[in-house]
Amino acid sequence: MYQVLALDLDDTLLCSDGGIDAATLRLLTQWRATGRQIVIATGRPPRSVGAALPPLLQDVPWICYNGAVVRREGRTIFADLMEPADVLELVEWGCRELPDWRVGLEIDDVLYLNQRLTIAKEYVYQPDLHAVAHQPAAKVLYSNGALNADAGHGDAYAMFAALDPLLARLPGRTRPMLSYRYRLAQFMSNTADKAVALAHVVAEWGYTMDQVAAFGDDVNDVDMLLACGLGVAMANAVEEVHAAADHVTTSNNEGGVAKVLADLLAAAHA
Repeated sequence: MYQVLALDLDDTLLCSDGGIDAATLRLLTQWRATGRQIVIATGRPPRSVGAALPPLLQDVPWICYNGAVVRREGRTIFADLMEPADVLELVEWGCRELPDWRVGLEIDDVLYLNQRLTIAKEYVYQPDLHAVAHQPAAKVLYSNGALNADAGHGDAYAMFAALDPLLARLPGRTRPMLSYRYRLAQFMSNTADKAVALAHVVAEWGYTMDQVAAFGDDVNDVDMLLACGLGVAMANAVEEVHAAADHVTTSNNEGGVAKVLADLLAAAHA
């Protein structure tokens, strides 16, 4: 029987309106009442995780930044950050070669951006990122419209072709994560991953990854779904996630997590 749920947030646990439907919340409450565990596994920074979660999920581990940091009740229990030299190299390349793009840094739960946003979002405007790029960072981000409210869909594949020269010479201790859905390029430590962070959390509880049921929808969930005993893709997931999953449930707006969770709880009582 599975002992741990690993849940992505956006487009997985959360409905499109940012909430969790009542049926899912009821089943999550039942799951915890049996003594089983829940882990949140998201690309979000810690500052935006808590605001999205109900009281039931405030004290569970939060895997943030796609695995670069794990927080529990405000305390960092695991971190895999980029080295300052690599942070500086990526910042310099982006600012030099992509002057029209937005470049950002996630450091100590603060987002620094070299261009202003047209949407409401918590960040620090830092036109000269060199002033902060000498520190370990969870992420370096490149965006060509992804964070703008007026951004069109465009051709993300053509957009990311501009990164080919960088990808060919990427610092060896870093890795890229290209999200075509959000038109966002993220760079992290080459060992930072939701699956790695999840394995760390699960081991502390005395469980193995075979005892985890993981749910996701985007490319940053693929390794996690492959590593767990049960990998569940949402119906609204990208093709890569469907290919990696053991099971496909309904969408995040159709109670997809609840449907699988009900089956898992029923099996536990059979």
